[in-house]
Amino acid sequence: MIFTQRQLQELLKTQGKIFLPYRARLSPQAQDWVRHNKVTIGYADDQASASGTKPIEQQTKPYLWWSDGPDGVSKAAITMSAREAKLEPMAVLEDASRAVAAIRHLNRQVRDGMAAGGVLLVRNAGMAIIFANKAPHLRATIASNRAAVEEAMKAVAANVLVIERDKWSLSQLKNTLTHFCRGERQVDAVMKNELEELIADGRR
Repeated sequence: MIFTQRQLQELLKTQGKIFLPYRARLSPQAQDWVRHNKVTIGYADDQASASGTKPIEQQTKPYLWWSDGPDGVSKAAITMSAREAKLEPMAVLEDASRAVAAIRHLNRQVRDGMAAGGVLLVRNAGMAIIFANKAPHLRATIASNRAAVEEAMKAVAANVLVIERDKWSLSQLKNTLTHFCRGERQVDAVMKNELEELIADGRR
């Protein structure tokens, strides 16, 4: 679906903010209007966003978590965060050899509307980031620090957080998890179109 400048102006006027379906595109005039007026656009994974409903990540769908091995600190942080955010374990064995299976499971759950996103607790983030970002319904970011996580949520509506579990204290991990699962997601309109062009180039 392509949104025009007039449609965006009407959404902003009636709702005070703009939320669009994640796969929506902007007309050239709409892109210029967004850039010139520095308008922030939020994106969600369904049509509800275009009618003023909160993004899918802000509703009642859980974030699914998975760990590649035992870690008391991570599990404690998950337990504490679950009191403030909807975090549920994946039905996938917690073993490093099951990382791809966990990502495939998460991708299906997000695709089918059963989950808003997920958290992957791993010893090394490299492979998890690569595989997660190959999945069509996942937008993964690594938890290098809270500012980086915040930027990824605002710039590309990241819905998967990859955490190298040995590098975080209990309080840091708990706060980051809670913020990630409860925070608002947006996509910069210009960034979104650039990402789509990059994806299209890769298919040629």
